[in-house]
Formats: sequence, structure tokens, C-alpha cells
Amino acid sequence: MITTKTWRLPLLVLLCATAIGLGAGVWLQQRGSQAVNPYEKLGGDFTLASAHGPVSLSDYRNKVVMLFFGYTSCPDVCPTDLARMSAVFDQLSDAETKRVVGMFVSVDTDRDTPEHATKYAAFFHKRIMGLSGSAEAVAAVAKQYYVLYQRVDTEDSALGYTLDHSATTYLIGPKGKVRDLVRHRVEAQEMAEAVRTVLAG
Repeated sequence: MITTKTWRLPLLVLLCATAIGLGAGVWLQQRGSQAVNPYEKLGGDFTLASAHGPVSLSDYRNKVVMLFFGYTSCPDVCPTDLARMSAVFDQLSDAETKRVVGMFVSVDTDRDTPEHATKYAAFFHKRIMGLSGSAEAVAAVAKQYYVLYQRVDTEDSALGYTLDHSATTYLIGPKGKVRDLVRHRVEAQEMAEAVRTVLAG
């Protein structure tokens, strides 16, 4: 005759094992979902021109790249975001700074030569490089990163036209993949922490 105690013990062991197994499964599933990079398909390698010659994103593998698209005549958004990028460098340690670079890609190919873009970017920080190129080359890179920009003619302005454009900074990890997107209104301290997260892998 099987007593109550005889069958209760195996049942308890089975229930405990099932609970542990389910818990481990949920934990692994959550861990796996967190490990998936939502920006895996975004971006990619490119080559554009600087004042010092061609620059490719792949030249900076094993570093974190802060990538921003804009133009040198931009009245407010671009200076604000590049100043924030500079402030991020100021918040990083010397060791961290050596592993991070900034890239500013001008979408104003009519006015911003590679030399002008390079000089403009360096004004904000020596580790920010300015890049430009032909209209076709810049458009191809913008398409890779889903960057939107459009010329707006302004008869009342001495500039003749402005450019409406996206205002997102792309954080690209050491393997050349976009790892995070930083919006225009994010503070420098928060962006610095995002950069550190990408640095940590």
C-alpha cells in the first residue's frame, strides 16, 4: 500500500524541478531578448571625404562612433548637438575618450566642402571629424541610416536656403553596428552614459 508520505515527496520534487525549469526558461528568454540589437539592420559601412582624405566608418572598428548628420550653416540644431557631443568627450575619462570618435556628415553638398566640414566639426572638439562628398555619396549614406533632409528655399535669407533634417545621433559600437539612437533633447550626461554602455559591450 502506498502511503501519503510516499507519493508526496516525489510530487514535491517534481513540482520544484518544474518551477525551477520554468523560471530558468523565462530568465534565459528575457536575457536573450535583451541581447538582441534592435538596430542591427540599420546603417553600415561608408566612405566619405574629409580635409585629410577619405574616411571610412570601418577605419574605426574597435571604437565607439558618435555619428550626426547636419550642415555647417544650420542655425541651431547642429551647433547644439555638436556642442553636446563635445560635452560628452569632456565627461569621459582619458581612457574612454581614446576609444570614442565623433563624425559629422554634412548633407549640404552644395556649400560644405570636405575642408569646410572638417574645420567646422573640429571647432567643437578635436575628436569630431567633419565629412562631406558628392550629393550622390551623401544621399547613399543618409539612406543607409534613414536620415531625412530637404532643401528649403528662403528668399528673405542671405543664405538663400536652409535644410530641414533629422536630428539624431547614432551610437555605433566597436563592431560597426548601430547600438543606440540619441535624440536631440537628451542631455550630455545621459548621452555620456549611453556611450559608456556601448563601450562596455
